[in-house]
Amino acid sequence: MLLTAGCRGAYVQFQDCSEGHDSLSLIPESFHASVERGRDTFDWTFDLIAGLMDRNSCEVNLSNIIPRFSIVDYGSDTPYVSGQIVNNSCFTTQRIGSRSKFTIITSFNRSKLLDTYKTTVELTNSDNTTLSCVRAVLTPAVPGAIRLLGLWFPIVVFALACITACWPVRQSTRPNNRKNSFVSRTIDVLAYIQFIFFSGAMSLQYPGFFQPLVGLSGWSTLMLPAGIVENRSPYARAGVKDGIYEHNGTITGAPGLELLTQMTGSAVKPQSWMNTFVLSLLVFVFLYIISYIIHRLEIMRSSSILGSTNLGSSFKTQYWAVVRLFLSCFMLPLSAWATYQFLDGTIFGYQNSVMAILVLSLLLAGFYWSWSQEPEMASLFIHGPPCARSENKKVQKYCPLIIFFLMLFRGCIIGGLQTYSSVQVGLLLSCEAMHLMSMTYWTGLSHLTSLPGTLYMARIILSSIHIGFLPGVTSHSCKIIVAYINLCGHVIVLVFIFLIPILFDLGKFALGRYSAVISDIENDMQATAGDASIFGENNELVKLQRSLSSESNTLLNMILSRETKTFGDKDIRRIQPEILSLFMRNVQGEDEHTNVCDISRAFSGSSNTFVGSTQSDVEIKSAVDVSTDTLASYLVSKENSAIRNTPMDQDLDHPINEYFISTSHNTYLLGRQVATRSKLEGYIETLSQGCRSVEIDCWDGRNGQPIVKHGYSLTKSVSFRSVIDTINEHAFVSSDLPLWLSLEVHCCSSQRDIMAQIMIDVFGSSLITEPIPGCLRTLPSPSQLQGNILIKAKMPQDTGSKDSGQEDGDAVSKDHKQNEVDSKPESRVGSASVTHHLQREGRQEDLLQRLAIYGAGKRLPHSDAIDSHKNFIYSISETKFKKRISKEQSIGLIGTQHMVRVYPDPNRVDSSNFDPLKCWQHGVQMVALNYQTHDFNMRLNDALFTGSLGYVLKAQPEPKQIRIVFDVLMARVRRVGADSLVFVELELLLPDIPSQRVRTTAVLAHGADAAFDQNLDISIGTKYPHLAFLHWSVKSPSNSRPILMQSGIAKVSNLRKGYRVLPLGGTEMKSGHILCKISVNVL
Repeated sequence: MLLTAGCRGAYVQFQDCSEGHDSLSLIPESFHASVERGRDTFDWTFDLIAGLMDRNSCEVNLSNIIPRFSIVDYGSDTPYVSGQIVNNSCFTTQRIGSRSKFTIITSFNRSKLLDTYKTTVELTNSDNTTLSCVRAVLTPAVPGAIRLLGLWFPIVVFALACITACWPVRQSTRPNNRKNSFVSRTIDVLAYIQFIFFSGAMSLQYPGFFQPLVGLSGWSTLMLPAGIVENRSPYARAGVKDGIYEHNGTITGAPGLELLTQMTGSAVKPQSWMNTFVLSLLVFVFLYIISYIIHRLEIMRSSSILGSTNLGSSFKTQYWAVVRLFLSCFMLPLSAWATYQFLDGTIFGYQNSVMAILVLSLLLAGFYWSWSQEPEMASLFIHGPPCARSENKKVQKYCPLIIFFLMLFRGCIIGGLQTYSSVQVGLLLSCEAMHLMSMTYWTGLSHLTSLPGTLYMARIILSSIHIGFLPGVTSHSCKIIVAYINLCGHVIVLVFIFLIPILFDLGKFALGRYSAVISDIENDMQATAGDASIFGENNELVKLQRSLSSESNTLLNMILSRETKTFGDKDIRRIQPEILSLFMRNVQGEDEHTNVCDISRAFSGSSNTFVGSTQSDVEIKSAVDVSTDTLASYLVSKENSAIRNTPMDQDLDHPINEYFISTSHNTYLLGRQVATRSKLEGYIETLSQGCRSVEIDCWDGRNGQPIVKHGYSLTKSVSFRSVIDTINEHAFVSSDLPLWLSLEVHCCSSQRDIMAQIMIDVFGSSLITEPIPGCLRTLPSPSQLQGNILIKAKMPQDTGSKDSGQEDGDAVSKDHKQNEVDSKPESRVGSASVTHHLQREGRQEDLLQRLAIYGAGKRLPHSDAIDSHKNFIYSISETKFKKRISKEQSIGLIGTQHMVRVYPDPNRVDSSNFDPLKCWQHGVQMVALNYQTHDFNMRLNDALFTGSLGYVLKAQPEPKQIRIVFDVLMARVRRVGADSLVFVELELLLPDIPSQRVRTTAVLAHGADAAFDQNLDISIGTKYPHLAFLHWSVKSPSNSRPILMQSGIAKVSNLRKGYRVLPLGGTEMKSGHILCKISVNVL
């Protein structure tokens, strides 16, 4: 028979050990205990409440009862210890009847450190007949010094590990994997402390002192005694009152986690989950803030070279790293506490189980999202670095997946198999062994001798020892020995595997072992300060020069070793002017059109810096020598960009239909195509980027004035007049070449006339209202239209036409249907006179149509319906264009003066862009892109029009062989992690053949810099050399696909030869650059 009882003080889980009951037997119903620590003994006081079977206890004489104890402790088995009854009373209640209460005192010998007594109490009468038998396990409170050591020792080790990981060591002074090992070691420390805690819940029958000691590490699992939400516990002062641990379950088999919460004073199950949940949120926010601050400080330290970063971008950059870090630390305990909620839903309510399912789902979703967003997560999970350093892609891909799932399984086993002790221990041992074998398989047998391997073997050994705690496996004394072995093992691991290496690293940091590197950098900066006067104090190059470290020496050595014909074989520190002039002419390709002195003056207040290639020898000799550091500073500046700012040939005298024109789609939008606001800033930003064709969607306004908005969507509008005023103000700020206004009109007749009158009034003489004289058979050239604005307006469709519909997916307003308008039957190009269709209807051409002198818009018809005698601007969507090209291999406009405008599909609600290369291949003049979205295709568009003022002359297809040779020297990337593996990839983009890629081998980046010293060569034949683009990028190797760090793109014909910098993330090089020697040949 098993009985339990509770009281306001400590209570003991006890068991009635009587072999049978008769009329004289005292049946125990409650057993309370308290203890006081003496010099060599524990002085116990027991309160036993018992009753007689079918008799009134108050009517029986129990004065001659003698208590007797048998005790089993570590190293002792005492069969007989006497006790004394100091109080014997009787009481009667209406519910339970009469009961006898005995207060018994006795003393047990104590050991040196820790004790747990397995006690049997017998009450006998004078003739030695046993009246009552009670069996219990009694654990006196752990001594205060040992308790403090058990609490603070793991905390101190973890804190020191955190300090080591956060110590501000210069990235360039130590290998990156060393710094990552500090972070990984900190996570390992936390994981091992969690292992210590959960070792107190892995079986059912422990010595009582083991659980309260390991339970002090509950903070590592986000389970706090008297937690932050529920500040009360039914267990007084961490489970101790009257000097004895409340030990509900040691005999009866209550779950191990339940025992830990009892003996550490944590809140009971319904409240504990809320404690953990809230604390998890606080820890996550804390990690996020700390990570963000560190990230911002790193950016600030490199701001002189790399520039500032967007706040939202920084938060997004750090998000996935914090998710991985949080899951690495708390995946196991959170899954354990979650599955623990399933244990007894009938008592605590099924709402806990629902919450547990939700939390497990969030853990798995967080892991999946983090893993899919950033596959290379090996540097931020437990025992990750061996996987991270592996060159095997399969290892890098599945290593984090297996490790995280092993963490999840361990937690589920700990929390969900509390009442299956043998199965629980066996499965946990299997998980530990599987983890060790996986790491050994991935990284080789050397892993067994590494720190992570040693740590896991220690975990396996200590987990195996837990078998001795299983019921029936060993005696009580042996269980105490096993507990001592486990506690000593935990101390040994914390001291020798963690604490000593941590203290050794901290000692090196404190003694300034790495300070020499910092002073060397400072000396280098002082050595180059003398050249500051050459470039000027306020120049960006001076700031860059002052940030140069030992990498500048590496760069110079690479260049000097390649250019021995120019610089000779000597180790030089300063360069003579005539040598520099020779270098700029022969290597850099600076010709007579480029005066190098003009470049030098941009870097200095002095005229004597670099020497132009056209200067005489006398002028050269009068110039000042330049240091090699100064040359290096110039070579990595934006003034030495590989991208030519102006095209080599800018012929603007051809008809305007022979040019590609920079064209914007839905210019008035700054974001998505739906649920956004139309803004004037869209026109300002687009025109400032050199765009020469903007779009205006016009609709009837409520007050009789036309408005601009995106029709049939949740976008807000702006007035048509304000749009025209804004365009008039910014039309020719970035380019004075002709500007097209692509009107998409949905207005009634009266508001169309208002639109036309507004443009005439605002634009004045800039607006083309009459054909250009002398351009009757050809379209005028951009030079003839310089400073002018042209209108493109769609001609109304015939109501019965099969070609009815509307550009960009919108239709002509139902209240304003008109017949199709053709050009006048005159030889003049661009006229939009009313045809016989309008004459038959008795309609007149409206004012807006008459303004479309060279921009009569129509939808692109079939090839056999194209009018070769007149000119229109035909419009077609990207999908229909692709179908047309796929079916007919051309758009059928060869030999005509028509222009074509291709616009994005309406389903691109995110304002993304399509690939413009195919459109340019087929001669499309206006490829309308969403300028508000700076994606890859928009950057490709920027590359075509770089330095062209918005017009690029088309060229006829001509078979050519393109060969590009790149000597990749160095790269500087802002977003690269400390000591990450990076490589440079080049991709040649052409419209008629698949892209060609080449890449360097991966090298280790030190800080933001990586030295490659590798040669790349691309050679390919094409019919469209004028549409060849080079895309360069810096990437980091990963499991599924490489991670893009930064990239850039340029038209091949715009690349400059020699040692140049390829900008990353924009022409200002705020995100970094690649320094290489470029050679381009088109044969």
